[in-house]
Amino acid sequence: MIRINDDWLFTSSYQDGFDKAEKVRLPHNPQKLPLHYSDPKLYEMISGYRKVITLGEEDLKKRIFLLFQGAAHIATLYFNGIEIGIHYSGYTAFTFEVTEHIKKGENIIEVKLDSRENKDIPPFGFVIDYLTYSGIYRDVFLIKKNKSYIKDVFVSTETTSSLNVQYTIDGDDDYVIQYELLDGEKVITKGNVEGTTLSLSSLPVSPWSPGSPKLYTLRSKLLVSGEVIDTEDTSFGFRTIEAKGKDLYLNGEKVFLKGLNRHQAFPYIGYAATERMQREDARKLKYELGCDIVRTSHYPQSQYFISECDKIGLLVFTEIPGWQHIGDEKWKERAIENTKEMVLQYRNHPSIIIWGVRINESQDDDEFYKRTNEVAHSLDPTRPTSGVRYLEKSSLLEDIYSYNDFSHTGNNPGVKKKEKVTKVLDKPLLISEANGHMFPTKPFDNWERRQEHALRHASVLNDALSDNNHIGCIEWCMTDYATHKDFGSGDRICYHGVMDSFRNPKDAGYLWASQSDEKEVIHVSSSMDIGDYNGGIRGKVWIFTNAERVDVYKNDKKITSLSSSPYSSLPHGPMEFNDTIGNLLEVDEGYDKKKAERVKDCLNAAVEYGFQNLPLKYVIKLGFIMLRYKMTFSDGAALFGKYVSGWGGESIKWRFQGIWNGKEGESVTISPSSTLHLEIKTETSILYEGNGYDETLVRIRVLDENNNLAPYAQLPLSIKTSGAIENAGFDLITLEGGMGGVIIKTKGEIGKGTLSLSSELGEEKIVFDVRAYDK
Repeated sequence: MIRINDDWLFTSSYQDGFDKAEKVRLPHNPQKLPLHYSDPKLYEMISGYRKVITLGEEDLKKRIFLLFQGAAHIATLYFNGIEIGIHYSGYTAFTFEVTEHIKKGENIIEVKLDSRENKDIPPFGFVIDYLTYSGIYRDVFLIKKNKSYIKDVFVSTETTSSLNVQYTIDGDDDYVIQYELLDGEKVITKGNVEGTTLSLSSLPVSPWSPGSPKLYTLRSKLLVSGEVIDTEDTSFGFRTIEAKGKDLYLNGEKVFLKGLNRHQAFPYIGYAATERMQREDARKLKYELGCDIVRTSHYPQSQYFISECDKIGLLVFTEIPGWQHIGDEKWKERAIENTKEMVLQYRNHPSIIIWGVRINESQDDDEFYKRTNEVAHSLDPTRPTSGVRYLEKSSLLEDIYSYNDFSHTGNNPGVKKKEKVTKVLDKPLLISEANGHMFPTKPFDNWERRQEHALRHASVLNDALSDNNHIGCIEWCMTDYATHKDFGSGDRICYHGVMDSFRNPKDAGYLWASQSDEKEVIHVSSSMDIGDYNGGIRGKVWIFTNAERVDVYKNDKKITSLSSSPYSSLPHGPMEFNDTIGNLLEVDEGYDKKKAERVKDCLNAAVEYGFQNLPLKYVIKLGFIMLRYKMTFSDGAALFGKYVSGWGGESIKWRFQGIWNGKEGESVTISPSSTLHLEIKTETSILYEGNGYDETLVRIRVLDENNNLAPYAQLPLSIKTSGAIENAGFDLITLEGGMGGVIIKTKGEIGKGTLSLSSELGEEKIVFDVRAYDK
């Protein structure tokens, strides 16, 4: 395959032709979109793309195909002025053969792309809680084949040491298929295929699993008259998945799946993200958020994203495009075609363990969903099917009952009982969404809301784990995202993510990160500044950590150790630190309360002074102190303010020291901040240019001198680029909640490129090295 992402012409009005078209590169988003208040009218259009390719004399002996990995949403392909075909989905790939229309020399590819929300194709027909964007937003490939070629290879594994292969050969030649099973470059076994099926067993291989995602390659060769005329390499893993009884088994072992939903959109560029950006997102889910699984809500996503999931061991629940609405019969036929395309295009990925064959949150339609299930099972009998619903006790035609459980409101159980959700108690139950719109949380919300957001995620996951009736919990969602006017906050953003739109973590992101042992995690939910609290009383603060213990130091004096959590079913439950209690312990320690005889009077006095919400032993102790000194009400209030909140005293330096395996590791130090700086994070400073551009996400946060987030730093930031890179967004942005980001892309040049970020904090620079693409 030859990637042909460069030198396209684009017009936003297809009917006006290409006379005023601009030169663009793929992936392409027709309109740079604002972060806030984005409107579908900015990208709903009938646009046009045109590219010239040159074919030689030898190419005329070949069969020529064009593969589009994603074009939103109705694409009509023309080749040398001839209409070749129409594809009706923005979320699945399509391939058209153009062999009959090729000629030596210049050949013209033209695409008429209707990006309007057409009611005749999924997911459209009613309201949708996400923007659907536009453009040829994934890669395009030119494919040259001989007259006979390998059209499809499907590798399935019934056990972790056996494989079955189904070949589809297109052509009339007499042929032989040869295979090699490779571990890297090492040949494990090889031979000839009898007919178009191959079965191998008792192979000396290792299973693919999230903890050890071992990949192998099946190299298939098509021979005609002894000559190799086509070769296909298929990456796969030896992995089994089975829904049995009420449980799910991966490689024969019962599993519980914890993860998040993901939208494929990014700020400014919509869906038009390159291979690197797609892979980076998979790594963030696995390594930064500690996920076992991701649901590709609400449509199939980039092959690069899924391939990275294969590589790193991130499980995937992928589903057909849709959002609540089921259309007419023509619409349903297209949804069934979407199901077929999804399974055929993604079924060799070992990371994918569930096919979603219902329209997200739609009503029951047994006749329709019987057909989508049959399509999935006929094309891939090795994976279970599911379908996401908000309905309780709805019709179950799939293998797994997936349910969006939005029952948690902060002070009730995290999940509903299984018998309340489904009539089928002997089948697996999966939570496919939770939280989300129930508690939208902005990066610039106050500490209490950001903390509560994280605790709600903890509650749902904890209770799903503890009841032994769920096979997993996939909460909503990875990042904030732009939406239609019918949803989201006033700026048309759904602030549902555990990260912001630029992939910076909120408190809930640290909760998720702490559920993994990939790296040491410790995060304190509060800045401990008394001005953030009513009456200056800090009260409960939560630490999100995977440490076995946290030692708390106040002005370098150890005051307590934390090691337990009320979220006892989580791998690492949040730990509670109550500063109110800690300060009370310091109040008048010289007083011998054993000598007191008037406990009841002390208690009454404490209640009178308004301390009845404190734990009883501290209420009694404080009451003793007040009675001893014959305090008035105002004196009691002053005592409460001084000793419980610290009001009027010197500021406090806190240190939360994590202990792993009995040794000190990561820690958090909190004290009043006076010096801020920018933290700039990017996964790479090396980008590649050639046959398409490269890009990466640069994440920006404002930190204090202790490297804690400064959430009130809503700073304007000027962005400049020079050399071989450019900014995919805007030149002036505002950091929100102390966070933001920039998307940097190459622009057709090799060499150095500099990103300069200027604010009231000064100027920071990052130098990128843009190299020639060598593949």
